[in-house]
This record gives sequence, structure tokens and C-alpha cells, in this order.
Amino acid sequence: MVDKTEAVILLHGIGLNKWSMIPVTRILKRAGYVPVGITYPSTKLSLDNIADWLSEKHLTPDFWNGYSKVHFVTHSMGGLVARRYLNKYRSTINPYKIGRVVMLGTPNFGSEIADLMVRYFPPYKYFYGPAGQELATHIQAQNIDTAFFETGIIAGSGSWLYPISSLIFRAPSDGRVAVEKTKLPDMKDHITLRTSHTFMIYRKKVHHQILHFLKHGSFDASQI
Repeated sequence: MVDKTEAVILLHGIGLNKWSMIPVTRILKRAGYVPVGITYPSTKLSLDNIADWLSEKHLTPDFWNGYSKVHFVTHSMGGLVARRYLNKYRSTINPYKIGRVVMLGTPNFGSEIADLMVRYFPPYKYFYGPAGQELATHIQAQNIDTAFFETGIIAGSGSWLYPISSLIFRAPSDGRVAVEKTKLPDMKDHITLRTSHTFMIYRKKVHHQILHFLKHGSFDASQI
């Protein structure tokens, strides 16, 4: 068990809400963490403005003062939000309280799916808003900041749920994000598991790796 004053912020993907992270919330609670699910306006604001919104509405100084450590577990675009928030507000946070960050299928270098949607499907911007446009590969490639926090990234290589993805991705992907696009230069650890983008948050093998990284700062190589 862990120190019960360690919180874990759960950040969902675009167009979803905190309830989509319930499977992860449950395993964190059983492990002794304090899970904090947040529904943020993923389709209404830019990534930068979402970071501001988090700071103003939820991750206030009082919130940080209430815990010994604050970790993050994120799915898809939620990882970009965590990166933007932590880098933008780094100077306002006690560095000893910043825990570890686990990203699940996060398009750190963008997604080719977003490239196609932005270019060929005009309604995309209305459905997914400013942040949705920022998922394009050429935009994310320009916004790679230093990960001063310990980051563990889990990529999926199971694209069977999205048959059309084989026409888009020429390399392993989870059907939405290419494995290589999930990586960061300063990441602490990275693994690829046979799972799809949508369902990775439900997989027990993913849950095991989340808990292992939060506790040890590395993934469990024996279970890959």
C-alpha cells in the first residue's frame, strides 16, 4: 500500500469525461491512492487554455498543499494536457510534490488520424474544437517540451478494432496513434502492449503496469 496522502489526477481523452477513467480509478483506490477524476472542456478550449482552466478550477495551491504527492494517469489527449499544465505552472508547484506521470496512448507527436480529419473533414473542428486541431502531427512536433517529471508511456499495438487504420499507418499503432508518436525524448520508460487505443484503459495488464510505474518509476519488464 502507498501513503494515503498521494493523489492521482485522472485526465481523459478528447470528447470524453472522467467516467471513462473509472476502470483505472478503481485499481488506484484499491492500491491506496486518492484518485481524482476531472472532466475538463476537451472540445471547447485549446490545450493552453485547458491548462489554465485546470489551474484555476481544480489544481489550485490549496489542492497541492493537501497531498504529499500528486501523480497523473492520462489517456490519449489527457497526456498532452498534463504536459502542458505541468510545464506552464511548474514555477508555482512545490517540486517535491510532483509525482509520476503515466500516459496511455498519448499522441505526443500527434496523430495521422488528426492530420486527415483536419485536412479533409471540415466539421472536425466543430466537433473537437481548438485542442482537436492541435492533435495534428506538424503542430505537436513543434511543442515538445522538456519532461522534468518522471514519465512512463504505454503504447498500444492492437489496431484490429479500426480496420481502416491499416491504410493510414505504415508502422505499429493502436488504431489511433502510432507507437513511435507516443514517445518523448525525456521519458523515463516506454512499453508497447497488444491493446487498442479505446480499450487499453480496461486491460488488466495495463492496470498492472500503471501501478508498477507509480510505485517504482519503471514498468514491469517481466510482464510485457
